[in-house]
Amino acid sequence: MRKPHFAALLKPSLLGSWLVLAFANGANSQVVNERVDVPVVGEKCNERVKQVTHVTAQLQLPKVDSAPMPAVVILHSNAGVIGVGNFYAQALNAAGIATLEVDSFTPRNVKSGNDRLAPVLCDRLQDAWGALLLLSKDRRIDSSRIGVTGFSSGGALTIMTGMGVRPARLSRRDGPLPPALVYAAHFAVYPSCANLIDDPVRIRSWINPGRPQNWGASGKKIHLVWGSSEDFDFDPRSDCLRMVQEFPEIAPHLSFRMIEGATHAFDWPNPPPPAFSPFAKAQTGGMVNMRYSAKDALETRQEMVDFFKAQLAKN
Repeated sequence: MRKPHFAALLKPSLLGSWLVLAFANGANSQVVNERVDVPVVGEKCNERVKQVTHVTAQLQLPKVDSAPMPAVVILHSNAGVIGVGNFYAQALNAAGIATLEVDSFTPRNVKSGNDRLAPVLCDRLQDAWGALLLLSKDRRIDSSRIGVTGFSSGGALTIMTGMGVRPARLSRRDGPLPPALVYAAHFAVYPSCANLIDDPVRIRSWINPGRPQNWGASGKKIHLVWGSSEDFDFDPRSDCLRMVQEFPEIAPHLSFRMIEGATHAFDWPNPPPPAFSPFAKAQTGGMVNMRYSAKDALETRQEMVDFFKAQLAKN
């Protein structure tokens, strides 16, 4: 019997009651919604990826008395924008924090990360840093209090920004991105740590200190949350913890929480059935199971709100 392929199953229904509620609450009168264009900075690293100057994003601004306000950039997984980001955005908005959820796929005419033309991590860095650049120029946002969160591949990007990894061929002098402009805090959810650590050719060779695009760790807090049943890693109980030894430049700023029994994408109410993913286990491939846990999703959402409230508080 042939194993189902992950790409064939990434067609989530958006009709589940949780998502209907999420999108309904997103229209809350206490939040201003704006569709914005995010500039891509630097250059793409894969020729097959469509060249774009901007990607789209959803900016949600809570109506608060104090301005400028803190903000959090949200980076989606290889499934794209599926409602998970909005689940967290609502809670952040309710806490007085603006959110910007970036769509890296639609502007490049791809549906998921399994598409042959989909941008990979080093391409999506263009969007992650472009989002910070955009928000830093918005007078409604405090440029010194902008955090970033992401899920799966978006979580890996979140960690990479804390490492100081920029897009390809981005000039440090007179370039669009000032070297001093960095994210103030990073919250990575099931970031598939083995992919960052154990893929020496495609990822480690790109992000290691000393590489031209690594401008040095930001020195800001990086918090990781994942499950003990994370199929994307070789050993979910230890792979993320290995980052302390593997990346000593960020080790003093790392913190962790492993959720007992949780799988990859535990906060996705309509995950696909078990399937083979070529991105699992440092991109050597493997079967991936995903199970939704409302309890773990709600706890992680509150954890994220508490983290950013603390890290993005006014000095």
